[in-house]
Amino acid sequence: MRPSITRRLLVATTALVAAFIGVAGWSLDSAFRNASETALVERLQAHVYTLLATAREDEQGRLRMPSDLPDPAFNRPDSGRYARVVGENGQYRWTSRSLIGRTLPPAPALPVGKTDVEHADGLLLFDQAIEWEDYSGRPLPYTLTVAVETTDLARQQQGFRNTLWTWLGVLGVVLLLVQLAAVRWGLTPLYRIAEAIKRVEQGAAEQLPDHVPRELQPLTENLNALLSQSRSRQERVRNSLADLAHSMKTPLTVLRGASDRANDPELSRLIEEQVSRIDQIVDYQRQRAAVSGGTGLSPALALRPPLERLVRSLSKLHADKKLQVDTQIPADTALKCDPGDMMELFGNLLENAFRHARRQVRIAAEGEAPLRLVIEDDGEGIPDALAERLLQRGIRADERHPGEGIGLAVVSEILAQYDADIRIDRSPLGGARFTLIFPRKLIPSSSEA
Repeated sequence: MRPSITRRLLVATTALVAAFIGVAGWSLDSAFRNASETALVERLQAHVYTLLATAREDEQGRLRMPSDLPDPAFNRPDSGRYARVVGENGQYRWTSRSLIGRTLPPAPALPVGKTDVEHADGLLLFDQAIEWEDYSGRPLPYTLTVAVETTDLARQQQGFRNTLWTWLGVLGVVLLLVQLAAVRWGLTPLYRIAEAIKRVEQGAAEQLPDHVPRELQPLTENLNALLSQSRSRQERVRNSLADLAHSMKTPLTVLRGASDRANDPELSRLIEEQVSRIDQIVDYQRQRAAVSGGTGLSPALALRPPLERLVRSLSKLHADKKLQVDTQIPADTALKCDPGDMMELFGNLLENAFRHARRQVRIAAEGEAPLRLVIEDDGEGIPDALAERLLQRGIRADERHPGEGIGLAVVSEILAQYDADIRIDRSPLGGARFTLIFPRKLIPSSSEA
């Protein structure tokens, strides 16, 4: 999977939003839970004070609780609110009527004036230790316990939690959508640069636009300078070699004329051989200079139409052989390359195949990335020992066919410019098989093809 700036930003944003929502939700839930429990504990403390205010004294001045309390919940069995008073070293024990048929956990031993809060058996218990002086001035210890069922508290907390996480989830989705819109808006200049580069690839423009954000201006300026420099350099080289070839025509013509008039046959043959060699060298350098090479800005070129044109032309040229040509190139097979380079490349290879074939030539495309293009024939084939040297300039598999060494050297030069590779081996048809391997960077995407 190709790396994506949008995906990276969205992943990072999603992680941050999720972390924020998680921390915020946990914090708010904890705060509400603590606040609700604190409020309930304060109410229980108030109930303890109410118990003390309701308490009476017996004839000795000891604390005694009435049968009924002002709060009806303490008088109704299983009301969910309970009270208990234990004192005088366990000799006095009182419980509210709401505790009929139920018991509370034993109260902890607390110092006078201290309180304790605990959860047990679905209850929240509040215990407070006090001293009560009788008429003789003797302090008597008592522990007052007020308990309440936590069902309502849990229901309240769960309701808050559900509402909290629902709204936080909605907020998270809204934040992500806003962030997605912000990311796409922020990356719009990059999308425009990509569209401008595509226009350059397609030949609709020669330069990238100048009006871009400050952050992208160095990039576009450097790309424009690179494009201009590349075009200028290639044009200079082509013009220079064209001028060289043109300027050498007259001297070569003179040399050929002199060789024809020479009385020495050996000298004439030597001059003609060297003149032909100079012709080949100049032609090779001109073809080499014509190679554009892959820059990543080349347009996507469908391969089947130019291959079919070459096959038709070569079939007419070699009509006497009546060759059977099997072309297996899908219509959507394309490469990001210069049309002239591809015509030169396939022209040399197909000319070689047609020249050596007896009855059959096969052209096929295999794979997608990398793309393999196979050109093979049923001729005599190429010896393995010669296959490596064949792509060097001037090396020919068959000396009977002049110029072949230059053509295959140009093939090697073009493939090197595109970081492509070529393999030469024996075809199942019996002749030579040339396998061209084009790298992934030359394969256009579905939107470019």
